[in-house]
Amino acid sequence: MQSRGFTLVEMLAVMTISAILVALALPSFRSIIRSSQISSTSNDLLASIDLARSEAIRRNVTVSICRSLDPQNVAPNCSSAVANGYAANDWSSGWITFAKAPANLNNAVLEAGDELIARRSPPAVPAPERLIVESTMNNPQQMAYGPNGLRSGGNFGTFFIDHRDVQVAVRTAQARCLAIGFTGRARVAAVVNDLCPAA
Repeated sequence: MQSRGFTLVEMLAVMTISAILVALALPSFRSIIRSSQISSTSNDLLASIDLARSEAIRRNVTVSICRSLDPQNVAPNCSSAVANGYAANDWSSGWITFAKAPANLNNAVLEAGDELIARRSPPAVPAPERLIVESTMNNPQQMAYGPNGLRSGGNFGTFFIDHRDVQVAVRTAQARCLAIGFTGRARVAAVVNDLCPAA
C-alpha cells in the first residue's frame, strides 16, 4: 500500500479556509478579551474598596484608598493630576490603600507613620485604545472609611470601567460601573443608559 501526502492545491485550500475562519473569529476573540479585562479590573477595584472598609473596622482607624501615578514606588503618592497619558479622574494609572496613623488627619495623603496595606499597579498602559477606570468623584481622587466601616467624608462617587478609545466619550455595551452607596457599600453593575444603578 502506497502512502500519499497532500498536494499543493489541497494545502492551499486548507490554509485559505483556516485564514477565513481566523479572520471571522478575531473580532469575537477581541471582544472576549476586553470583557475579561473589564470584569477583572471591576472586581479588583471592588476588592480594594472592601479591603479598605474591613481594615478600617479591624484596625479601628481610618483607611484610605486613592488614585496613584506611582503605586509601585517604595513610597507611592496619591495624585489627582493629569500625567503619563492618564486623565485626572482615570484610576487605570493604579491605586493604593493605606491605614492612617491617629495623629495624621489628611486622608488624601500617605503621610509618615501611615501604613501601606495594598497597592494596585496600572491595569492598563497608556494607549489610544485601552482600559479606562473613570471616576465621577471631585478631586482629590481619594476616599476613606472610618473605624465604624462607614465612609469618612463626602468624597465618594461612581466608577465606570470600560475598554475603548480614550478620545471617545460614549461608553461601550461592555462597560461596567462600580457604585458606592451612602454608607460606603460598593457593588458592580452593568451600565444602563450611560448611568449606574444606585448601590
